[in-house]
Parts: sequence; structure tokens; C-alpha cells
Amino acid sequence: MAASESRLVLLPLSRIRVIMKSSPDVANINQDALIITAKATELFVKYLASYSYKHGTGKESNTLTYDDLSETAEESETFQFLSDILPKKILASEYLEMLKKEEEGADDDDDDDEDEEEDDDDDDEEEDEEDEEEDDDGDD
Repeated sequence: MAASESRLVLLPLSRIRVIMKSSPDVANINQDALIITAKATELFVKYLASYSYKHGTGKESNTLTYDDLSETAEESETFQFLSDILPKKILASEYLEMLKKEEEGADDDDDDDEDEEEDDDDDDEEEDEEDEEEDDDGDD
């Protein structure tokens, strides 16, 4: 690789190569593909940062915050695929409360399933009784 090619990108090519090789579908990496991927990554990060800065709250303090990035991931259709990677920050107490509600909801669902099974059993018993009555009427 020529020294001029390595100056085209700011990200370390060795790190990009390791990330690319981590995919099971990638066997060999052409040097040109490596440089193009690194440059595309730089441009993507630059675009994400500038978009988040323009639409975020950091303009007043001339800063870009995590909240700006997570808001962009949530609100922008272009960056929607990043919403799992850049979730909104929540307090640990809020998270624990969400888990508690989720568990209670799961317990309620289990209770509903049991009630439905009991109802199904009652219906089956009623049908069996009706069948027996019909059989008794038919014998006379």
C-alpha cells in the first residue's frame, strides 16, 4: 500500500480489516476495498454527527451529545437502523420499573392462559354430557 493511499483515510486500516474479517462471509480483503470501506465509514460518521448536531440540542453549547445521537437514531428515518445501537438513556430505577411491569404482564398472561384452559375443559365436559343425553334419547 502506498503511503498516499493511507493518508486518504483517518481510521486505522488494521482495525477496519479486523472488523471486516470478523464476518464469516469474508475470506480475503482487497486493499482497494479496505480503503473504500474505511473512507465510506468516515463519511457516514461525519454525516451522522453533522445531522445530529444540526437537529440536536447541542448547538447552544457548541457540543454534540449522546442524547443528540440517540434522538437522531430514533427520529430520523435514515438512521432508524441505529436505534438499537444508540438507545435513549434511562435511569437504572426506570429500567428496573420497566422490568417489573414486564414480569407482571407476563404473569398476567400466564394466568389468562390457565383461565382459558379451564374454560376449554368446562366446554368439553358440557359437550360430553350433551352427547350422553343424545345417546340416552336415541336408545328409547
